[in-house]
Amino acid sequence: MPEELRFERFDKTRHKRELFDCGEPGLNEYLKTRLNQQMKRGVTVGYVLATKTGRIAGYVTLSNGELPIGVIPEGQGFPVKLPLPSTLIGRLAVDRAFQGHGFGGDLLVHALRVAVETAEQVASAVIEVDALDDRARRFYEHYGFARLPDDELHLYMPMADAQALVRKVFGSKG
Repeated sequence: MPEELRFERFDKTRHKRELFDCGEPGLNEYLKTRLNQQMKRGVTVGYVLATKTGRIAGYVTLSNGELPIGVIPEGQGFPVKLPLPSTLIGRLAVDRAFQGHGFGGDLLVHALRVAVETAEQVASAVIEVDALDDRARRFYEHYGFARLPDDELHLYMPMADAQALVRKVFGSKG
């Protein structure tokens, strides 16, 4: 079993991104070369699940988004004549050495918790994600995400559902 892991905001000076390999070249490259720049520019925020020594077991990114009018799911109580503010999970990956231990789910629940806490300060009605492939889509659907009508890999979760899941996992402190 890997050494103790903890969630931290990504820090290029502390976290050993050069060691990271999730098996998906685009996700590896993003962490190694672009995440820090995008954080500096305020485009996204990255969180890592890392060891005390800075080895990255996995990472997830969050940013603000907006569901366009034609993509908003009907019958959910959302206003369908206005774009809908969202929180976007941009990337989520687990290093091969740490796969198979449930860390992907841990990263997702951490991202949902951050999204729920942020939505208390800045409006966000849903959490959305563009899954990389069908395997990733099934992963998100397992946690309660639903497909959007524009693309079968574009999924969402109402913020109220995310809040309920976070409370279930963390109790009333969620």
